[in-house]
Amino acid sequence: QNVGGRTGDWFPGSLDAVGREVMVHHRRAPIDLMLDVHFEGDPGSTKGVFLIMPDGDGLRTVTPYTGSDALAANTLDHSMAREIARAVSRSTGLLMRQRGVIEPGVMSERATHVGAGLGWRLAMFGYTAPARERMVRLVLECGNIEADASIIDRPGFAHQVAGGVMEGVARAMGMGPVQAPVYPGFGTTGTLREPRLTTVTLDAVTVNARQWAELDAAIRGVWKAGRRFWTRGWAIGEAVEGNPVWWITGKGLKSDLQWRVWSGGTDLAGMDVLGLPCVK
Repeated sequence: QNVGGRTGDWFPGSLDAVGREVMVHHRRAPIDLMLDVHFEGDPGSTKGVFLIMPDGDGLRTVTPYTGSDALAANTLDHSMAREIARAVSRSTGLLMRQRGVIEPGVMSERATHVGAGLGWRLAMFGYTAPARERMVRLVLECGNIEADASIIDRPGFAHQVAGGVMEGVARAMGMGPVQAPVYPGFGTTGTLREPRLTTVTLDAVTVNARQWAELDAAIRGVWKAGRRFWTRGWAIGEAVEGNPVWWITGKGLKSDLQWRVWSGGTDLAGMDVLGLPCVK
C-alpha cells in the first residue's frame, strides 16, 4: 500500500496548497491514507487527542464533487479514526477528546470552526474529495497545545504518537495489534553509564517509590508531578499497563537508597529506558 507523505523536507504553503499537493502525488501513484497532523489550539483549551473525518455534504467548497462525502459514506475513515484515537491515547497518556465530537476521539469536519462557524469544508478534505473511494483522509490533533502541554512536552512524545498511529491503522485494516515489545526476564537489571535526572510526569495521580519493583513492595516515598530524581539504572519488575520497566534511584553512590519507581509515570518509559547506554 502507498501512504502519502513527504520525508526529510518541508512543503511551503497553505493548507489549500497542501491539499492540492496531495492530489498531485495521488495522480502519480494512488495513495491509501492521508493523515494531516496538528496540535489543537482551541480557545477553550479542551484536552484530548482526536481525529477529524470528512463529512462535507452541504458545506461550501471550491472543489465541487459528485456523490456523497458524508460521514455515513466514509466508513473506513470512521473506523480508522476511532482506532487511531484509541491507540494514540494508550501510547501517550492523552485523554480522548469528549467535547464537540461524534464519539470520544472522533470529530466531524462540520464541528470545526471552518465548518460550524463559516460553513466551509476543510481544505484537506475538499481538494481530496475526488479520491475518497481509494483514499482514507483524516486530520490528527495530538492534544491541546496548552492544556496537554505536560504530556506533549515529554521526551519521546512524537515516537509514542507514531506508534499509536501504526497500531490504529493495523487494527482498522484487520491486521491485528502491533507486535508487543519483548522485555528481558523478570529481575533483570541494567546500570546506566551516566546517572540520569528523571521527572515525574503523571498529573492525576502520584508515583510511589517502592523498595522493590513490585506493587506489593513497601512504599518509601510518594511523589507528585514535577518531582525530579536521579536514576542510575533500571530493573524489570511487575508490569503495569504492559510496561515492566522500573527506574532504580540514585547516582551510583554507596549511600544511594536504590528505590524502584515505575517508568510509566515519568518522562521516559519502557523500551525507551532500555535503549539508554548501559555499563556492559
